[in-house]
Amino acid sequence: MRGGEQVKLKRRLESLQKSGAAGNEGAAGEARLLAAWLDDEAITSRKRQDDRCKVLVGALVGTLMASGRAVVLQDHRTLLNALDEFLSRPAERLAVLGTDGSGSEAFRRVFTHASD
Repeated sequence: MRGGEQVKLKRRLESLQKSGAAGNEGAAGEARLLAAWLDDEAITSRKRQDDRCKVLVGALVGTLMASGRAVVLQDHRTLLNALDEFLSRPAERLAVLGTDGSGSEAFRRVFTHASD
């Protein structure tokens, strides 16, 4: 879902929640349904981002292996540096490296352990 659409739906949700709090049962029910749908959309979006990150890291590893090079990625910095050299498309770089090159939110979700 595009950002503009999501903003409109969140505003609609706020409006429905206010009406529901004022006693409008129909609005309250619609608000519950819309909130659940928005939550599902957010989960789906995060999963897509995570999957994209995994696929691109897999592409890096596959390319290294196919070229006969050793695949030694002992820490996040090494992996990020290898991805920085490997990724050329701006959208893919943003999806994996983030805006500052330290790893996107999806990269951190997928490749960072809770103990790190």
